[in-house]
Amino acid sequence: SSVPGSFSVGVQWHVENDGSPLPFTRGCSMYVVSPSLLITSGFDVPEPAPLKQGDFGLGLLSFASKIIAEPVRVLPLALSVVYFFVVFLSNGILPGADATQLEARTWEEVRDLSLNFFLVAPSLGLGFSPTVHPMLEGVFNLLLSWAAMFSGFLAEGRPKEGGGLSAFAKVLIGMQFLTSAFYLPYLGLRDSEKDADGPLFLEDLSPTYALVGESKVAPALLASVGVSSVLWGLFARVDEFGGLQERWESFGALLAVDRVGASFLVDLAIFAAFQGWLVDDDVKRRGGA
Repeated sequence: SSVPGSFSVGVQWHVENDGSPLPFTRGCSMYVVSPSLLITSGFDVPEPAPLKQGDFGLGLLSFASKIIAEPVRVLPLALSVVYFFVVFLSNGILPGADATQLEARTWEEVRDLSLNFFLVAPSLGLGFSPTVHPMLEGVFNLLLSWAAMFSGFLAEGRPKEGGGLSAFAKVLIGMQFLTSAFYLPYLGLRDSEKDADGPLFLEDLSPTYALVGESKVAPALLASVGVSSVLWGLFARVDEFGGLQERWESFGALLAVDRVGASFLVDLAIFAAFQGWLVDDDVKRRGGA
Protein backbone atom coordinates (compact mmCIF):
# COMPACT_ATOMS: atom_id res chain seq x y z
CA SER A 1 0.00 0.00 0.00
CA SER A 2 1.16 3.58 -0.66
CA VAL A 3 0.17 4.74 2.84
CA PRO A 4 2.99 4.11 5.36
CA GLY A 5 1.98 1.57 7.99
CA SER A 6 -1.03 0.25 6.12
CA PHE A 7 -1.19 -3.31 4.81
CA SER A 8 -3.32 -5.60 2.65
CA VAL A 9 -5.15 -8.76 3.69
CA GLY A 10 -7.00 -11.43 1.73
CA VAL A 11 -9.90 -13.59 2.94
CA GLN A 12 -11.50 -16.69 1.45
CA TRP A 13 -15.16 -17.23 2.41
CA HIS A 14 -18.23 -19.34 1.73
CA VAL A 15 -21.88 -19.50 2.85
CA GLU A 16 -23.09 -22.45 4.94
CA ASN A 17 -26.47 -23.89 5.84
CA ASP A 18 -26.56 -26.13 8.92
CA GLY A 19 -22.80 -26.44 8.75
CA SER A 20 -22.65 -27.51 5.09
CA PRO A 21 -21.24 -25.18 2.37
CA LEU A 22 -23.78 -24.16 -0.25
CA PRO A 23 -22.77 -24.48 -3.92
CA PHE A 24 -21.71 -21.36 -5.81
CA THR A 25 -21.42 -19.27 -2.65
CA ARG A 26 -17.65 -19.13 -2.34
CA GLY A 27 -15.33 -16.24 -3.03
CA CYS A 28 -12.43 -14.15 -1.82
CA SER A 29 -12.05 -10.55 -0.68
CA MET A 30 -9.08 -8.17 -0.57
CA TYR A 31 -8.89 -5.27 1.89
CA VAL A 32 -6.49 -2.43 2.62
CA VAL A 33 -6.15 -1.85 6.37
CA SER A 34 -4.89 1.41 7.88
CA PRO A 35 -2.28 1.59 10.67
CA SER A 36 -5.23 2.06 13.09
CA LEU A 37 -6.64 -1.28 11.86
CA LEU A 38 -9.58 0.25 9.99
CA ILE A 39 -10.53 -1.05 6.53
CA THR A 40 -10.00 1.79 4.05
CA SER A 41 -10.86 -0.03 0.81
CA GLY A 42 -11.57 -3.46 -0.57
CA PHE A 43 -13.21 -5.58 -3.23
CA ASP A 44 -14.90 -8.98 -3.47
CA VAL A 45 -14.45 -11.71 -6.07
CA PRO A 46 -17.38 -14.14 -5.79
CA GLU A 47 -17.30 -17.54 -7.45
CA PRO A 48 -19.19 -17.32 -10.75
CA ALA A 49 -22.42 -19.33 -10.84
CA PRO A 50 -24.34 -20.70 -13.84
CA LEU A 51 -27.38 -18.73 -12.60
CA LYS A 52 -27.54 -15.97 -10.05
CA GLN A 53 -28.74 -17.55 -6.84
CA GLY A 54 -30.45 -14.60 -5.21
CA ASP A 55 -32.92 -15.00 -2.37
CA PHE A 56 -35.02 -17.51 -4.31
CA GLY A 57 -32.08 -19.78 -5.09
CA LEU A 58 -30.74 -19.71 -1.54
CA GLY A 59 -34.24 -20.28 -0.20
CA LEU A 60 -34.68 -23.27 -2.49
CA LEU A 61 -31.37 -24.75 -1.36
CA SER A 62 -32.31 -24.17 2.28
CA PHE A 63 -35.68 -25.84 1.71
CA ALA A 64 -34.04 -28.84 0.04
CA SER A 65 -31.61 -29.24 2.92
CA LYS A 66 -34.48 -29.22 5.43
CA ILE A 67 -36.32 -31.95 3.52
CA ILE A 68 -33.16 -34.06 3.31
CA ALA A 69 -32.51 -33.66 7.03
CA GLU A 70 -36.15 -34.26 8.03
CA PRO A 71 -38.08 -36.12 5.30
CA VAL A 72 -41.20 -36.11 7.51
CA ARG A 73 -41.65 -32.44 6.51
CA VAL A 74 -43.05 -33.72 3.22
CA LEU A 75 -46.21 -34.86 5.03
CA PRO A 76 -47.60 -31.43 6.10
CA LEU A 77 -46.42 -29.85 2.83
CA ALA A 78 -48.18 -32.47 0.71
CA LEU A 79 -51.26 -32.24 2.92
CA SER A 80 -51.29 -28.45 2.54
CA VAL A 81 -51.50 -28.83 -1.25
CA VAL A 82 -54.39 -31.30 -0.86
CA TYR A 83 -56.03 -28.98 1.68
CA PHE A 84 -55.88 -25.94 -0.63
CA PHE A 85 -57.36 -27.90 -3.50
CA VAL A 86 -60.11 -29.66 -1.55
CA VAL A 87 -61.22 -26.69 0.60
CA PHE A 88 -60.87 -23.80 -1.85
CA LEU A 89 -60.94 -25.16 -5.40
CA SER A 90 -62.66 -28.55 -5.60
CA ASN A 91 -66.28 -29.33 -6.35
CA GLY A 92 -67.90 -32.57 -5.25
CA ILE A 93 -65.42 -33.51 -2.53
CA LEU A 94 -66.71 -31.18 0.18
CA PRO A 95 -70.30 -29.90 0.08
CA GLY A 96 -71.04 -26.43 -1.27
CA ALA A 97 -69.41 -24.32 -3.97
CA ASP A 98 -65.69 -23.66 -4.25
CA ALA A 99 -64.21 -20.32 -3.20
CA THR A 100 -63.94 -18.98 -6.75
CA GLN A 101 -67.73 -18.86 -7.11
CA LEU A 102 -68.02 -16.22 -4.36
CA GLU A 103 -71.49 -17.27 -3.19
CA ALA A 104 -73.31 -14.50 -1.31
CA ARG A 105 -74.53 -16.91 1.40
CA THR A 106 -70.94 -17.98 2.10
CA TRP A 107 -69.79 -14.42 2.74
CA GLU A 108 -72.90 -13.71 4.81
CA GLU A 109 -72.17 -16.77 6.94
CA VAL A 110 -68.55 -15.72 7.45
CA ARG A 111 -69.71 -12.21 8.40
CA ASP A 112 -72.27 -13.50 10.90
CA LEU A 113 -69.82 -15.90 12.53
CA SER A 114 -67.23 -13.13 12.79
CA LEU A 115 -69.74 -10.81 14.49
CA ASN A 116 -70.32 -13.56 17.06
CA PHE A 117 -66.58 -14.06 17.59
CA PHE A 118 -65.87 -15.90 20.86
CA LEU A 119 -69.65 -15.76 21.55
CA VAL A 120 -69.33 -12.30 23.13
CA ALA A 121 -72.15 -10.58 21.21
CA PRO A 122 -74.79 -13.34 21.52
CA SER A 123 -73.95 -13.98 25.17
CA LEU A 124 -74.50 -10.29 25.99
CA GLY A 125 -77.61 -10.11 23.82
CA LEU A 126 -76.20 -7.29 21.70
CA GLY A 127 -78.62 -6.04 19.07
CA PHE A 128 -76.26 -6.48 16.11
CA SER A 129 -75.62 -10.15 16.92
CA PRO A 130 -77.05 -12.33 14.10
CA THR A 131 -78.79 -15.65 14.69
CA VAL A 132 -76.56 -18.51 13.52
CA HIS A 133 -76.94 -22.24 14.05
CA PRO A 134 -75.45 -22.75 17.54
CA MET A 135 -73.54 -25.91 16.58
CA LEU A 136 -71.87 -24.04 13.71
CA GLU A 137 -71.02 -21.20 16.10
CA GLY A 138 -69.66 -23.73 18.57
CA VAL A 139 -67.41 -25.42 16.00
CA PHE A 140 -66.20 -22.05 14.68
CA ASN A 141 -65.26 -20.65 18.08
CA LEU A 142 -63.77 -23.94 19.28
CA LEU A 143 -61.52 -23.89 16.21
CA LEU A 144 -60.43 -20.27 16.76
CA SER A 145 -59.75 -20.77 20.45
CA TRP A 146 -57.68 -23.85 19.59
CA ALA A 147 -55.74 -21.85 16.99
CA ALA A 148 -55.10 -19.08 19.52
CA MET A 149 -53.74 -21.66 22.00
CA PHE A 150 -50.73 -22.01 19.70
CA SER A 151 -49.60 -18.65 21.14
CA GLY A 152 -47.81 -20.81 23.71
CA PHE A 153 -45.25 -21.50 20.97
CA LEU A 154 -44.45 -17.82 20.35
CA ALA A 155 -40.83 -18.52 21.30
CA GLU A 156 -40.56 -20.31 17.91
CA GLY A 157 -37.63 -18.78 16.06
CA ARG A 158 -36.33 -17.14 19.26
CA PRO A 159 -37.70 -13.64 18.47
CA LYS A 160 -35.65 -10.71 19.79
CA GLU A 161 -36.58 -7.19 20.82
CA GLY A 162 -36.97 -4.89 17.81
CA GLY A 163 -36.97 -7.77 15.34
CA GLY A 164 -40.53 -7.19 14.13
CA LEU A 165 -43.09 -9.96 13.82
CA SER A 166 -41.50 -13.39 13.85
CA ALA A 167 -42.41 -15.95 11.19
CA PHE A 168 -44.55 -17.88 13.66
CA ALA A 169 -46.29 -14.74 14.95
CA LYS A 170 -47.38 -14.02 11.37
CA VAL A 171 -48.60 -17.60 11.02
CA LEU A 172 -50.47 -17.35 14.32
CA ILE A 173 -52.31 -14.25 13.08
CA GLY A 174 -53.10 -15.98 9.79
CA MET A 175 -54.44 -19.01 11.64
CA GLN A 176 -57.21 -16.83 13.08
CA PHE A 177 -58.52 -16.38 9.54
CA LEU A 178 -57.44 -19.38 7.44
CA THR A 179 -56.27 -21.83 10.14
CA SER A 180 -54.63 -24.84 8.44
CA ALA A 181 -53.86 -22.89 5.27
CA PHE A 182 -51.16 -21.13 7.31
CA TYR A 183 -50.28 -23.84 9.82
CA LEU A 184 -49.51 -26.76 7.49
CA PRO A 185 -47.02 -24.97 5.18
CA TYR A 186 -45.26 -23.54 8.23
CA LEU A 187 -44.66 -27.02 9.64
CA GLY A 188 -42.83 -27.96 6.45
CA LEU A 189 -40.81 -24.76 6.07
CA ARG A 190 -39.93 -23.77 9.64
CA ASP A 191 -36.41 -23.78 11.12
CA SER A 192 -35.90 -26.53 13.65
CA GLU A 193 -34.12 -26.05 16.96
CA LYS A 194 -30.54 -27.31 17.06
CA ASP A 195 -28.87 -28.89 20.06
CA ALA A 196 -26.13 -26.27 19.82
CA ASP A 197 -28.65 -23.47 20.34
CA GLY A 198 -28.99 -24.33 24.02
CA PRO A 199 -31.90 -23.38 26.27
CA LEU A 200 -33.79 -20.11 25.76
CA PHE A 201 -34.24 -17.93 28.83
CA LEU A 202 -37.24 -15.68 29.41
CA GLU A 203 -35.11 -12.54 29.47
CA ASP A 204 -33.75 -13.44 26.02
CA LEU A 205 -37.22 -13.09 24.49
CA SER A 206 -38.87 -9.90 23.33
CA PRO A 207 -41.04 -8.67 26.25
CA THR A 208 -44.20 -8.85 24.13
CA TYR A 209 -43.56 -12.44 23.09
CA ALA A 210 -42.68 -13.37 26.67
CA LEU A 211 -45.85 -11.73 28.02
CA VAL A 212 -48.18 -13.47 25.57
CA GLY A 213 -46.38 -16.74 24.93
CA GLU A 214 -45.56 -17.50 28.57
CA SER A 215 -48.83 -16.25 30.03
CA LYS A 216 -50.55 -18.51 32.54
CA VAL A 217 -53.86 -16.66 32.12
CA ALA A 218 -54.27 -16.84 28.32
CA PRO A 219 -54.42 -20.66 28.10
CA ALA A 220 -57.07 -20.79 30.85
CA LEU A 221 -59.18 -18.13 29.11
CA LEU A 222 -58.88 -19.81 25.72
CA ALA A 223 -59.68 -23.21 27.22
CA SER A 224 -62.79 -21.71 28.80
CA VAL A 225 -63.81 -20.33 25.39
CA GLY A 226 -63.36 -23.81 23.88
CA VAL A 227 -65.46 -25.48 26.56
CA SER A 228 -68.10 -22.75 26.33
CA SER A 229 -68.21 -23.24 22.56
CA VAL A 230 -69.05 -26.93 22.99
CA LEU A 231 -71.74 -26.15 25.57
CA TRP A 232 -73.13 -23.38 23.36
CA GLY A 233 -73.40 -25.75 20.43
CA LEU A 234 -75.28 -28.30 22.51
CA PHE A 235 -77.62 -26.11 24.56
CA ALA A 236 -77.88 -22.50 23.24
CA ARG A 237 -80.76 -21.05 21.19
CA VAL A 238 -83.26 -23.70 22.31
CA ASP A 239 -86.25 -21.67 21.08
CA GLU A 240 -84.91 -21.49 17.51
CA PHE A 241 -83.11 -24.84 17.18
CA GLY A 242 -84.73 -27.17 19.71
CA GLY A 243 -83.16 -29.98 21.70
CA LEU A 244 -80.11 -32.10 21.01
CA GLN A 245 -81.65 -34.43 18.44
CA GLU A 246 -83.38 -31.64 16.53
CA ARG A 247 -80.34 -29.39 16.37
CA TRP A 248 -78.06 -32.30 15.46
CA GLU A 249 -80.30 -33.17 12.51
CA SER A 250 -80.50 -29.54 11.35
CA PHE A 251 -76.72 -29.20 11.72
CA GLY A 252 -76.22 -32.29 9.57
CA ALA A 253 -78.54 -30.83 6.94
CA LEU A 254 -76.54 -27.58 7.04
CA LEU A 255 -73.20 -29.37 6.64
CA ALA A 256 -74.56 -31.24 3.62
CA VAL A 257 -74.63 -27.97 1.66
CA ASP A 258 -72.18 -25.74 3.54
CA ARG A 259 -68.52 -25.53 2.48
CA VAL A 260 -67.53 -23.25 5.35
CA GLY A 261 -68.90 -25.53 8.07
CA ALA A 262 -67.41 -28.64 6.46
CA SER A 263 -64.01 -26.96 6.23
CA PHE A 264 -64.14 -26.20 9.99
CA LEU A 265 -64.40 -29.94 10.69
CA VAL A 266 -61.44 -30.59 8.38
CA ASP A 267 -59.42 -27.97 10.30
CA LEU A 268 -60.29 -29.55 13.64
CA ALA A 269 -59.05 -32.92 12.37
CA ILE A 270 -55.80 -31.36 11.12
CA PHE A 271 -55.20 -29.58 14.42
CA ALA A 272 -55.79 -32.85 16.27
CA ALA A 273 -53.29 -34.66 14.05
CA PHE A 274 -50.56 -31.98 14.01
CA GLN A 275 -50.96 -30.12 17.30
CA GLY A 276 -47.89 -31.82 18.77
CA TRP A 277 -45.43 -31.07 15.98
CA LEU A 278 -43.99 -28.00 17.73
CA VAL A 279 -43.67 -29.59 21.16
CA ASP A 280 -40.27 -31.29 20.80
CA ASP A 281 -38.51 -28.06 19.82
CA ASP A 282 -40.32 -26.19 22.58
CA VAL A 283 -38.98 -28.72 25.06
CA LYS A 284 -35.44 -28.14 23.70
CA ARG A 285 -35.82 -24.38 24.15
CA ARG A 286 -36.86 -24.98 27.75
CA GLY A 287 -33.76 -27.05 28.45
CA GLY A 288 -35.36 -30.48 28.11
CA ALA A 289 -33.82 -33.47 26.37
